[in-house]
Amino acid sequence: MNLTKRLLYSAVLATLLAGIFSCAGGPKARWVVLYAFADEGQLLRTRMTEVSYVPWAGRAIATGYLEGESVILAGSGIGTTNAAITLQYVLDHYPVRGVLFTGICGGIAERNKIGDIVIPERWITHDFGYIGAQGFLPDSLGIGRRGDSVFIPAFDLPVDSQLFDWVGQAAYKAAEDLQPIVDRIVQIHCGGVGVTGNQFIDQVEKRQWLAATFDAEITDMESAAVLQTAIANGVPCVIIRSNSDLAGGSGSATASTELRDFFQIAADNSAAVVTSFFRMLHERRFEHP
Repeated sequence: MNLTKRLLYSAVLATLLAGIFSCAGGPKARWVVLYAFADEGQLLRTRMTEVSYVPWAGRAIATGYLEGESVILAGSGIGTTNAAITLQYVLDHYPVRGVLFTGICGGIAERNKIGDIVIPERWITHDFGYIGAQGFLPDSLGIGRRGDSVFIPAFDLPVDSQLFDWVGQAAYKAAEDLQPIVDRIVQIHCGGVGVTGNQFIDQVEKRQWLAATFDAEITDMESAAVLQTAIANGVPCVIIRSNSDLAGGSGSATASTELRDFFQIAADNSAAVVTSFFRMLHERRFEHP
C-alpha cells in the first residue's frame, strides 16, 4: 500500500472510530448548569429529556438534554465552598463546554426590582479582606489559572464575554416568558458588578455599604466562587440571576419575607433565560458581534 493510500485509509478509519466512539457514549463536551437551592433547578429538571442521575456527596447531579443540547444540571448547595466543590467535581469527571449559574439573588442597586433578571459582567467576593482599626477593608484574591505557576491578584473577575453576549440575547428573547411581580413587568439588566459572600444580607446598612464600596447591582452566596473555579480550569462561565428580594428589605418587609413570597417566581424567571439560551444555541440563532 503506497503512502497516499495509507494516509487515506488512516483518515477514513479515524472518522469511523470517532463516529462509533461518539455513538457508544464516549466523552462529549456538555454544558453545565448550576443552581444552589433545589427549587431553583425544578423548572429545568422538568424540561430535560433522557435524564440520568448521578448522586454525589448529597448533591443532585443530572445529565441529559435541554432544548436539544447536552447538559449537566447540578445542585450545589448554598455558599461559596459548596458551589466551588460542586463545579470542580463536575469538571474533574466530564468534558465541559461552558458553565451557567442560575438562581435568585438580592437586589442592591436602586434599579433592580424583585423579579428582574440581572446578568453582571464582573463579580467580586465582598467578604474577603482585612479587619483592623479602621474596620473591614476589602482586598484582592489570589487567582490561579490553568498554566500559571503563581497566583495573580484580582479584585474582580470577568465573566466570559461571548457567553455574556449570548445570554443577554437569550434574556431579551425570553422576555415574554418572564412572570410579572404582581402587576409589574420585570426588567432585564446586563452589565455591572455582582458581589458574593457567605452571608444572607437582610440589613439596609449592609446593602448601602455594598452599593457604595463596590457599586454592586446584586448580591448572592455562590457566583464569584463558581466563576473563580471556572477561570482556574479555563472554562467559559456566565451568571444569570433574578431578584427574589431587596437586600435589607423594602418598606415594612424584610428580605427574608420577600424571599419567601417571591422565591419561586424569581427562580423560574432565571430558569426561563437558561432555557431560552439553549433553545437559541440549538437553533443557531445567536447574532455574532
